[in-house]
Amino acid sequence: MKQMPLTIENRWDILYRDFPEIYDEFASVPKDPQPLQVLINRFDFQGKVVADIGSGSGLPSFEFARTARKVIGVELEDAMRELSERERSLRGLNNVEFVKGDARNIPLPDNSVDIVTGITLAIYPVDGYRAFVRESVRITSVGGLIVMINITPGWYGGELADIISNDIETDTMQDEILVGELGFLFEDFETNQEYGSMDKIIRTYGFIFGRKAIEYLRGNKKTNVKWRFRIHYKNVEK
Repeated sequence: MKQMPLTIENRWDILYRDFPEIYDEFASVPKDPQPLQVLINRFDFQGKVVADIGSGSGLPSFEFARTARKVIGVELEDAMRELSERERSLRGLNNVEFVKGDARNIPLPDNSVDIVTGITLAIYPVDGYRAFVRESVRITSVGGLIVMINITPGWYGGELADIISNDIETDTMQDEILVGELGFLFEDFETNQEYGSMDKIIRTYGFIFGRKAIEYLRGNKKTNVKWRFRIHYKNVEK
């Protein structure tokens, strides 16, 4: 039986591998406004073929499938992909599929999609974003779009960024690569995530972000977290 620690202290590799259900519950907590809805309202997904890179438990892929013609979720972690496949079957979706693959070596043909998405896509080391963008350009048709949502620099863990750990560095290098080097544009927006109970925020957000976060949440009887997200986007020209 899987032993359940109080927290994984920001070890996302352990979260994806061993506790995909907790990640799914965390990702499913409503935000106002919902980041994916912000994205869908901002860009045209109607009738498009979408490659959702780092699709995780499948939640973004399912949301895109409401308007897209087809969505291909690409996920390296087996446990996450199995979770998304189960959910796809439960939802009865026939315009979504999931394949195993890495953001730096996307297993799709050249010019095969209209949009590439990366929703809170984490690539380490950060210079791997160059390979991700190179692969995204390869698989996207001319005039298509590469678009990502990530945490705005300085907002890791949302408004508790300064509390979580002084040892966690914000990846400004991601912006240096995407904006400064590769020509992406960006827009920021804020959102609020309400967990509804102390128990739920501790077993999801606290489980992921660590003891300092748990102590702060309990001490302040706090059941919501404010976030700031950054949309990076670029039209594909070849």
